[in-house]
Amino acid sequence: MSRLFIQFTHLFKSFGSFSLFEDISLSINEGDVFALIGENGAGKTTLLQLLNGTAKADSGNFSKASGLSIGFLQQEIVLGDSSVSVREFIEGNALSDLEKEMAACLEDPNRLSEWAELHEKYERLGGYRRIPIEQVLRGLKIESSLLDLPMPCLSSGQRVRAALAKALIENPDLMLLDEPTNHLDQEMIQWLEKALKQRAGACVIVSHDRKFLNAACNRLIEIKNGKLASYGGSYDFYLEEQKRMLERQMKAYEAQEEERADLKQKIKAITFSKGKATPPKDRNIMAYDSRGEKHQKSLQHKLGAMKGRLEEIESNLLFHPKPQSIKGLKFAESPLASSFAIELDHAGKAYGNKSLFSGFSKSIFKGDRILVTGPNGCGKTTLLKAIAGLLSLDEGSIRFAPTAKIAFLDQEVELLPMDQTPLQYFGSAYQLPEEDLRRELHKAALGGADLLRRPFSTLSTGQRKRMMLLALVLKKPNVLLLDEPTNHLDFMTLEAFEKALLNFDGAVVAVSHDATFIEKIATQEWRLGT
Repeated sequence: MSRLFIQFTHLFKSFGSFSLFEDISLSINEGDVFALIGENGAGKTTLLQLLNGTAKADSGNFSKASGLSIGFLQQEIVLGDSSVSVREFIEGNALSDLEKEMAACLEDPNRLSEWAELHEKYERLGGYRRIPIEQVLRGLKIESSLLDLPMPCLSSGQRVRAALAKALIENPDLMLLDEPTNHLDQEMIQWLEKALKQRAGACVIVSHDRKFLNAACNRLIEIKNGKLASYGGSYDFYLEEQKRMLERQMKAYEAQEEERADLKQKIKAITFSKGKATPPKDRNIMAYDSRGEKHQKSLQHKLGAMKGRLEEIESNLLFHPKPQSIKGLKFAESPLASSFAIELDHAGKAYGNKSLFSGFSKSIFKGDRILVTGPNGCGKTTLLKAIAGLLSLDEGSIRFAPTAKIAFLDQEVELLPMDQTPLQYFGSAYQLPEEDLRRELHKAALGGADLLRRPFSTLSTGQRKRMMLLALVLKKPNVLLLDEPTNHLDFMTLEAFEKALLNFDGAVVAVSHDATFIEKIATQEWRLGT
């Protein structure tokens, strides 16, 4: 029987007057690998924080197994000590120091009793659960030359991979992973899938990568409208369950509407009819009046019963179960006068002695949906930035059609003016007053109207990304440059975005490791680093 790690029941959590979770319950057992899904703002990260103990519920029962070790990979890595090296961050000073002390004790016969105490502490801290560092560094392609650098010297993507390596090496009983596939290429993602399958503990994963969730997870948690539902199976199993549930709900809704219409028609017929009892043939007026009175009472009784049933239905009315979808996220591009949009002629870029790409010649035409692929560090983002005009080439040139209008979505949405609020930015860049901005956000179902007066620097990456999607729509481009566009988006927004791209008549050039997005969108591939 598998070990029960965490169980909570009747949990409530609110922020001010806003209720986030209402009476939620869950059990996590050894061997469970949960996918955690829900719309942006539904509370996925907060649930991970509740499980980790960094957030507390307002009420409810929460219990965890004695001695349970928990590892938490957060979306954004906050460094407590800026001087710590990558090696020290990954290995953890406590266990590394213990290993050194234990080795020293074994070399000195007089310190064997001390070794036993250190060994007990090492076991208690999970030393023997750790995965060899070399194995993880290879899998996540973390170069050994980076290990002695201070953590702040790493890019945001490298820091996330270092934090993921740390979590995997420590190999805790319960691992909480918030968007672990961001900044991973396909080889790394496949390696991570295998590593998670080989673990003996449990895991809860938030990810936008649908294929990864299918491959890695055996259960699923959905957060919706403050409630939590658990499903036994993969993401595809969840989709099938949702389809079956929708069919059942649709049948119940149609039966309800049919009964409502029938009751209303019968009530109307009785109310407005002037039906009387059958006239007497023997001129017995008294008997006729008695029959008429009974007939009217019977009609009144029937009418009352039907009205009561109608009131019962309408007091517990089932609404149309058609699933919510986003229809207002659309790109109305500026006309591209010619089929040609952009041409790269022997383009090249290097950093120091490292050449990212050289002699790269390609053309972008109207209707192209191009996927730029290659291993991490091969220059994919650099190429997009060069086309967007944010970086200059070292060699070659880029030629643009006179009517080409480019919009660029950067991976971490760092190009927004971080000191400005959305209200200031959209007012200045797109001449949108607050009322119009709220209308546009609502129309594209991107939400976030409550964030309009907060500086972009205080918003999460996901919140900034939704604001940037609106900026892309408002710019009306005919060429879209997208760097990992699916990162930090919930599935509903992601599917609406994919649909908008499929209906976009301009050109799309994207960098992505999301297999589902690639299958849906890409019509051709540019390969770098080969």
